[in-house]
Amino acid sequence: MTGTVNIAPAGDHALLIELDRTIAAAELHGAAQQVRALEGVLACIVGHSSLYVVFRHPSPIAGFQSFDARAAAWPPHSRFKLTVSFRDEYGPDLSELLRHARITRDGFLARISDLRLVVRYLGFRGGFAYLDGWPAEWAMPRRPTSRPVARGSFGIAGGVAGFYPIDSPGGWNILGRTAELLEYRFAAGDEILISPVEELPQPEQTRVSVPQSPGISAPFMTRVRAANWANLERGIPVGGPFDIEAAEAANMAAGNAPGAELLEFAQIGPRITPDSDVMVAWYDAGGGTIHRLRARETLDLGRIRNGFRGYLAIGAEHGGAPPRTLQRTDRLVIRAMRGPHDVGLDEIECEVTPSLDRVGVRLRPLRKIDVKPPTDLPSIGMQFGSLQLHPDGSIVAMGPEHPVTGGYLQPMTVLWPERWKLAQLAPGERVRFIAQSP
Repeated sequence: MTGTVNIAPAGDHALLIELDRTIAAAELHGAAQQVRALEGVLACIVGHSSLYVVFRHPSPIAGFQSFDARAAAWPPHSRFKLTVSFRDEYGPDLSELLRHARITRDGFLARISDLRLVVRYLGFRGGFAYLDGWPAEWAMPRRPTSRPVARGSFGIAGGVAGFYPIDSPGGWNILGRTAELLEYRFAAGDEILISPVEELPQPEQTRVSVPQSPGISAPFMTRVRAANWANLERGIPVGGPFDIEAAEAANMAAGNAPGAELLEFAQIGPRITPDSDVMVAWYDAGGGTIHRLRARETLDLGRIRNGFRGYLAIGAEHGGAPPRTLQRTDRLVIRAMRGPHDVGLDEIECEVTPSLDRVGVRLRPLRKIDVKPPTDLPSIGMQFGSLQLHPDGSIVAMGPEHPVTGGYLQPMTVLWPERWKLAQLAPGERVRFIAQSP
């Protein structure tokens, strides 16, 4: 490997290793293999030309040893031939590309059939595959703002191409669309060929089965279990509870293992009417209670008043540890570290918007952040607690179902002991992020 290596802290549990932008994909994945083998590494997320390394314990930058990125032995790869329509309704930015590249539509369609696109890495959402092999003269910078993008859309950002596997916001230039199902379909090294068509087949209607919890009802309920760090290599978020400490406390009060599956609720707690005698433990931001219910007895926990999220664990008849008080500080003051893109911000005061879920919390800074993000920033890894600065000036604090990679500036990363505060933010509240220097 040639070129410089830059290592920057990404919060108290991670490092961003930026490699030369010209690094070959095989060398990039070879470096990732070496890093994953190091003691204490939870995960290594491959970006366009970077490695985002997450550690089990806080890891100072001085403790990370250097490595030699050698080409990886690619596993057997698959080849896919996708039919794509480039009609105007599917490719709103194609005409702009044709003008930029000084090529006719027919010339574009003829050449794109000969392209060999290769999956460089996975990330974003739905196992988004970032593709090498796009012609350099057809490169275009990402759009200045993101917008809703339909699943199957084919787009480019800079010299990288990709298909949106699910409906999601995106800032890429959209050139066409396929009707094929793409979610978590590809792996690094796979080849993709494009076959232009005029019409797309109508997608089959699929019926989604939503698991139910007998006797438990609430408008915003999610089954969660402990984070799975192995997911990241497949471009899948690690998941896990949004408020890890409250969830583990609920499980232990119910006599379960700390990482056992339980139910997470937002804004409104559950109404419980069990079919048989049962013991449940409930925890929100302030602490927990244990309830022993007889068959067909109803417990209505109502609106969550201590923050925004609560956890229900169902356990043995006599439970486990008695409920304990959570040791917590002011949840509207959140400590962070500058970086991995350190632009000198020490404090950001924001208002919480109604746009929040397990993917992340969108925040409106009360004062304009006078930072102009570069337009050619390569996608890098992210973690639960990453703060992402968007071109419209908003901040998104990433939750446990966050996109695996992203191409926007990350000026701060929330410290791991403070991440529970993100889970408990409610719309309209004002919050301050206070950062310490790396």
